[in-house]
Amino acid sequence: MPLSRDEYILDVTTELLKNDHVFYLIFCRSVWYYSLRLDNQLYIEVIFNQVAPDYLEGLLLVTVDDTLTEPSVTDIAHIAALLHRAANMQHMPTKDEVKYLLPKPVLPMKEIKPPEWVQMVQCHWPRAMTVTTTEAKAECLAILQGWPLFGSCFFNVKWMRSENTANEQVLALNRDGVHFLDVQTHETVWMQPFSEVISTRKVQAEDGTLFLDMKCGNLMQQKITRIQTEQAHEISRLVRQYINIEQGLQGRTGPGGEHNAMGTQNMTLTRH
Repeated sequence: MPLSRDEYILDVTTELLKNDHVFYLIFCRSVWYYSLRLDNQLYIEVIFNQVAPDYLEGLLLVTVDDTLTEPSVTDIAHIAALLHRAANMQHMPTKDEVKYLLPKPVLPMKEIKPPEWVQMVQCHWPRAMTVTTTEAKAECLAILQGWPLFGSCFFNVKWMRSENTANEQVLALNRDGVHFLDVQTHETVWMQPFSEVISTRKVQAEDGTLFLDMKCGNLMQQKITRIQTEQAHEISRLVRQYINIEQGLQGRTGPGGEHNAMGTQNMTLTRH
C-alpha cells in the first residue's frame, strides 16, 4: 500500500502495530524524472533491488515481431554476467545458472538457442568478475538506463475502447508520459505526454468495478480515455506527481501569475 504525501510513516506503522498487523516497510522510487546517481552505495542497492525484478520479469524488454535487436542481445548477455557477479559469485555462470540471469521472455524466443546465450554470457564473465558487487549493480543500472522503458511504473489494465470492448494492455508511466503497451511485445500502442493530460477521474460502477478516466488534449479538443484497473488511485497519484514536476520546471502560468487551464491544479482532479 503506497503512502500518500500527507501521511507520516510513524503514524501509519504505529496504527499497524496497535492492530497487530504484520507489515514490511519498502522504500522504492516511483517517479523517475531525473537521471540516476551512481555515486552512492546505498542508493545503488535500493534502486538495483527495485529494478532487477522488473528486468528479469521482462517488463523492460521491447521486441519487434518476437525478435530482439542486436544491441539488446549484447546488453542482455552483459547484464547476465553482471547479475551473476552482483550476487557475489566468483565462478563462471553455468548453463543452469544462465537461464535465471535472463529476462523470462528471452529463452522461449527461437532466434537464439540456449547454448548460444550461455556462450555469450560466459564471454562477458572475465570482465564482470573483476568488479565489486556494488560496481556490478551500478553497471547494470547504467546499461538499463538507456532502455526506453527504464524508469517506468507498470500496471496491468483493460483499455476500454468502447462500452463493450476492452483490450488487455500494460500501462507504463515514465517521464515521457503515459504509454499503452502491447502485452506481448511491449511496443507502444498509444502514448500521451503529460503536457496533454488535462485531468484524471476515478469512477466506480454499480457492481464495484473501478475505472480511471483520463482526459487528454488541449483547450480546443479533448478526448477521454477510460481504463479498468484496481490501481486507479496509484495511477492518478503518479500522473499528478509527474505533471507537478513538469509544471514546476516549465513554470507555465497564465495572466496574473495564475495557473492556466492546463496547470497543476486542474490537470489531475481526482474524484471518487
